[in-house]
Amino acid sequence: MIFENQSDLLLKNFQFQSENLANTILTDIQTIGLSSERDESFEVFRKTLKLYEINKFSIFDAEGKILQTEPESNTTDLTIPDSVLKKTKEVSADKEGNLFKARYSLDLNESDFTVDFLLPIRLSDGREVFLYTHFNISSIQDRLKQLYIQVGYAVLWGVLFHIIFAILVYRAIFKRVGDLEIASKDMATGNLESRVNWKFKSDDELDSLGKSFNQMAEEIQNKVTTITRLNQEINQELQIGKEVQELFLPSVKKFKKFNIGKLYRPMREVSGDLYQYFQIPEKNFYGFFLADASGHGVSAALVTVVMAMSIQSIMKENPAPIHAINSLGEVIANRLQASFFATGVFVVFDEPGVVKFVNAGHNAPFIIRPSTKEVRFIDSSGPPLGMGDDIQYSLESFPVEPGDKIILYTDGVVETPIKEGGLFGLDRFTEVVLENIHLSNAEIVEKAMALLDEKHEEYKDDVTMLVLDVPE
Repeated sequence: MIFENQSDLLLKNFQFQSENLANTILTDIQTIGLSSERDESFEVFRKTLKLYEINKFSIFDAEGKILQTEPESNTTDLTIPDSVLKKTKEVSADKEGNLFKARYSLDLNESDFTVDFLLPIRLSDGREVFLYTHFNISSIQDRLKQLYIQVGYAVLWGVLFHIIFAILVYRAIFKRVGDLEIASKDMATGNLESRVNWKFKSDDELDSLGKSFNQMAEEIQNKVTTITRLNQEINQELQIGKEVQELFLPSVKKFKKFNIGKLYRPMREVSGDLYQYFQIPEKNFYGFFLADASGHGVSAALVTVVMAMSIQSIMKENPAPIHAINSLGEVIANRLQASFFATGVFVVFDEPGVVKFVNAGHNAPFIIRPSTKEVRFIDSSGPPLGMGDDIQYSLESFPVEPGDKIILYTDGVVETPIKEGGLFGLDRFTEVVLENIHLSNAEIVEKAMALLDEKHEEYKDDVTMLVLDVPE
């Protein structure tokens, strides 16, 4: 905008100076008695024009015949343009011969600040001739050059200023913001030692933000270090708890004739599931107990320890399954004060051809006869253990044949969510057992677990399976 304003002023100044110069020349040469010869009067005329920096001109008559030129040259080889000849009629003196009436022609070339000047003059012998010259106004050109130089300097300083400003802004803001972003991303990848490390000399908002970030990172690193240490300690304690819990699980050496297939998979290190085997050889008594404590993890594992110790003590005093279940329910209800409960199922073999069940709110175990693939489910005979200390359970008997299979399991099997939606379910579990009924019991639980691993979306509970044969 400044350049445009300066250009407009130059153009107006150019027009004014051109007009002023034309009038001045007109005034100065009107007293010179110019002849057609190159004599003393011509020399005065030439010097007068030279004062105005006009060093080239032509003098010609109305027919276009060139009389004199400056610098001197062969006039026969020169011609006056038709456009100039036409203009001579516009500036020619009137009939009365009043020549000097400020008549002249000025063609201004604003692109290069030059002037085409046509002026009628009267020779000493009275003839009318015309002065034609092309000149420039040097002062305007000098000012135009100065303007270009000033604009160039302004552009150069503007570029330098922006470069310097950009460098300062980069150092003052963007570099620190970039360092902060890099440190944040580095922390997000797990490098808790990442910090911003500029010199904090500015004492501005970014310095405050950087210091706050470093302080936050230090706190996070300390907290994570503490949590990691505590997790390691907890994992060590859970590992010990797992080993202790496994001490309560029975061996199968005395129960080989049942061909027991078992799978015991805690969701975490310790489990809320419990299984126990009992044998009284003199009475030909064999018992199998499976329980599932409420909750998960350590709390449920502690309940299983209480149940394991309690039922072992109860069975030593009185091996009757009804007494064992009722007494265990009272122990859980009284000691744990209804804060926890557990489901359980007790399977008893104490006479040939008969199996007896006590089901305390547990998932329905089932009996499969391999020869016919007939399935019988054993429903619950009472609520979960620990729901009250005066609950009495019943013992139900079912006829069986040697080779029949009894399947016990916890809800971690049938209530596991699967990828296709819904739960694994009892029907699917029963189906996989039937499909593999010709295999050993150990292989049956392996096949069932493999299918569960394939289809599960997330394990939310401990998983336990027991498959045993009715002995001969």
